[in-house]
Parts: sequence; structure tokens; C-alpha cells
Amino acid sequence: MMLNYVKSEWYRIVHGHEFYMFTGLLCALGLAGNLLLFGMGAFDPGFPYATVRFSLSNVVSALSLTFFVAGLLVWDLFSSEGKDGTFKNAVAHGLSRRDLFLGKCLVSTVLGLISIAAFLIVFIGSAFALLEGPGLEPTSYLLQGIAATLPFSVACVVLVVAVCATLPASGAGFFVFLLVVYFVPALFDGIGRFVEPVAAVAAWMPANFFSSEVLINQSGAAEFLWSTPSGLAKCLVTGFAGIVAFGAWGLWRAEKTEL
Repeated sequence: MMLNYVKSEWYRIVHGHEFYMFTGLLCALGLAGNLLLFGMGAFDPGFPYATVRFSLSNVVSALSLTFFVAGLLVWDLFSSEGKDGTFKNAVAHGLSRRDLFLGKCLVSTVLGLISIAAFLIVFIGSAFALLEGPGLEPTSYLLQGIAATLPFSVACVVLVVAVCATLPASGAGFFVFLLVVYFVPALFDGIGRFVEPVAAVAAWMPANFFSSEVLINQSGAAEFLWSTPSGLAKCLVTGFAGIVAFGAWGLWRAEKTEL
């Protein structure tokens, strides 16, 4: 039954417009950033930032935004199900809530991978075409960083699927996602500046360590947590722990939620 649901959701999404608009906007933002740097470099020959390294380093330095993009994609695709009765209809046709939850997670993950791949092709390709300087090294940094964020990005997908299925107001669901992934880590990070045990907990929250343990700049400095065994382990452990925790909560809430 779940396979049939996955096929039906895939058909619905690929024949709709939301996914294409989302991915197109994501690619357009990447292209626009490179065009802006190119234009400023053309206007001012002394402008030092019209380089591939600078463009790609902006994304490497903000990898925690991949969590936001993952959550936003799921919210864009599934937040209206409670309003249009899609969830009720699927259950009425014999699908278990467990199958619905797992099916949405699977479809969202695959679509998210397609979307980020399209963005990377446009963003990196336009950087090489428009900007100056060597690009292989910063490209490898970017691809490694994206790979390091994938486990927790999938966890974010699972979290948003869960909150969209269980909270009646789609806006409230997305706020819960932001609260868990960004606001709580920021709070712990702030308290941790004064309380050492809290700092130890904050250091294991992805939104924090993908911001504080990543360094790349124009002068050639490049230090990344995923370049060390302990740092890579932190990325993997927190990601898979998030998938398990959010998945368990989502399955439990799916069974408890009234239609």
C-alpha cells in the first residue's frame, strides 16, 4: 500500500507546479548571486570578490541554511493537506497513518536531493562561467559540506512531515520546525556562554556547529569539522539521531492525531 501511495504522491507533485517553482527559485537565487558579483567586478576592475572561491565560500559558511531549505520544501509540498482533505481521503481508502508518514518522508527526501542537485549545478556552473580564479578546491569544499549536512537535512524533512501532519495550522507547524532546529540551539548557545554544561550540549546541535566549526575565507584559510574523524562523526551521529527521534515522534503523533 505504501508503494502505491508513494507513486501517487510522486505523480501529484511532478504534475503540479510547487516543486518546480521552489527549485527554480532556489536556482535563480544562486544565479543572481553570481551575476551580482560578476556585475560588480565588471563595473570595478579592482573589486576583489568576483571570484569562484568567494561565491562558493558564502554557501559553505552558511550550510545550516540547508536545514531551512529542506524544511521549507516539505512545508511547501504538504502543508495544505489538512485543508484540502488529502490526508483524510488517503486514510479512508485504507492506507495506514504509518505508511502515509513514511511515504511522505521518502518522497520529500528524493525531491529534496533533486532540488539541491539542480541548485548545485546552476550555482557552481554559473560561478565557473562568470567569475574568476580557481574553482576546483572551493567546489570540493562545498560538495563535502553539503554531504555532511545531508543526514540532519533528512532529519529536518522527517520533522516537518511530522508537524505538518499533526498540527492543524500549517504556519504553526513550520514555526515548531524553526523552534526546534534554530531557536532552541541559539538559546542554548547563548546560555552556554555562561554555563559550561549547557555549552557542551549546544556544541552538539547542528545549527550551532555548522556555523561555529566552519572557516573559509579569501586569504586561503579553510577549516571544516567534517575534515576530522570526530567532526564527521558529530555530523553523522546528530543527523541519524535526529532521523530516529523525529521519526519516532512523528509515527507516534500520527496515530494519536484526530482526522
